[in-house]
Amino acid sequence: MAIKKKIVLLGDSAVGKTSLIRRFVFDQFEDSYTSTIGSKVTMKEFSIHRSNANVDVKFMIWDIIGREGYHALHARTFVGVEGAILVADLTRKETLENLEKYWIPFLFKIVENVPLVFTCNKSDLKGKYEFGFEDMEDLAGRYSGQSLKTTFQGLKSCYATSAKDGNNVECAFESLGNFMLSEYKPDNTVEILLETLFATGIQRNLDKTTPIGALDAIMVDFCKDFKDSRIAMLILRQELARAKIDVNNPTKEKILTAVEYLAEAESEFKDRDIVLANMKRRREWAESIVGD
Repeated sequence: MAIKKKIVLLGDSAVGKTSLIRRFVFDQFEDSYTSTIGSKVTMKEFSIHRSNANVDVKFMIWDIIGREGYHALHARTFVGVEGAILVADLTRKETLENLEKYWIPFLFKIVENVPLVFTCNKSDLKGKYEFGFEDMEDLAGRYSGQSLKTTFQGLKSCYATSAKDGNNVECAFESLGNFMLSEYKPDNTVEILLETLFATGIQRNLDKTTPIGALDAIMVDFCKDFKDSRIAMLILRQELARAKIDVNNPTKEKILTAVEYLAEAESEFKDRDIVLANMKRRREWAESIVGD
């Protein structure tokens, strides 16, 4: 039986997180860009060679909105994560800087000391680089050391990758798998409980007067009663896409439309009074948006 591991890809919008996942899981590349809405989970089962034998691992790979500000949704996704791949775009230096400014600190607020692998993506776009591989190595050196107790000869915590030609993509995922298998993990029921409480606290303190803050609260509120978060995210993505929401720049008008659509979806499996109460609460959050 394969060992299940929850991992997440982190980084700004358009760095290529979804493309890396598609390349690793399906060995495909699509030269177009659509912002990830909510979180998306993809499964991949593969074998990792250890010193004594091969170990079957099933990755539950979470791909999340690559936009700062969705604190509650990000915190909820990070609960239970056992490893992460940090992705920067070689043609945009700010995507490297934001890993240290936002993504790593926020991840470590929820799950401390998980194994990390760093990737500078779009290595096929030579001549357009805004930073070098050594810059990513410096960043990896500052953080992978604190997150990895054991290393293996031949494995690295930093790679130059290309989702387009597949360069180093499999190596990055397999290295993370090896690092994760090397970590001793005691029973973490209490740890996950504490992480969940922290994530809930973030939701209570959201600034719902901003479009992103309100949308963040609405998304997490919609997902909270689902036992299977993958199903919740599937419905959520469908209804937000139907409302034509741009998660990088959501508007009050489209958020209100999404509230209506989410209520329609909930009416299929929840009592009418609950649906109306949920819609009223979420509409109040959307109406509280200032300056949009």
